[in-house]
Amino acid sequence: MRDFRWVSGQVAEVQRFINVPRRWCEQYPARERRELWITADQGPEFKFVVHTTLMPARRGHRVLALLMGRDLVALHNLQTGESVNYLRSDPPQLWRRCEAVAAVLAGVGGIAAFAVVGGVVPLGLLATTLIGAPGAVSLRLLRQVLARRAIERALIEALRQARQPGLGQPVLRRVK
Repeated sequence: MRDFRWVSGQVAEVQRFINVPRRWCEQYPARERRELWITADQGPEFKFVVHTTLMPARRGHRVLALLMGRDLVALHNLQTGESVNYLRSDPPQLWRRCEAVAAVLAGVGGIAAFAVVGGVVPLGLLATTLIGAPGAVSLRLLRQVLARRAIERALIEALRQARQPGLGQPVLRRVK
């Protein structure tokens, strides 16, 4: 079970930046990064960074932000009714460049070791590479699908909780 929290307030500022990967293995799901500052109803400000091209709110709009851990995973504009699930709109990469290079090197190494030495171990390395890479991608895809569904359910529950007036509630509220 994932632990979701939400905060509602007014958008103080939104800034847009262009992502430039610094390392060859670094890949972002979107070419843009947004920094979002929300002034909560109880006063404190929160800064969130999300790699996306979508932002359903501008400065001054009232929003509800859904957090998974410390990451912003969904945003709902309370004034316009628009919402975005960032794991659905800009999902993380299933296959990364550095993993492709590692799989190719392991496959070539397994073939070379089998040609030189022979035996079961190099053949096992090759088989593990051929089965492991698609298996890792499949597990990541399954994890993303389950997380998307959990985020959508948590956003609906957070909106339901936000409609109920509560006195003395903490700034970051847990989705139950």
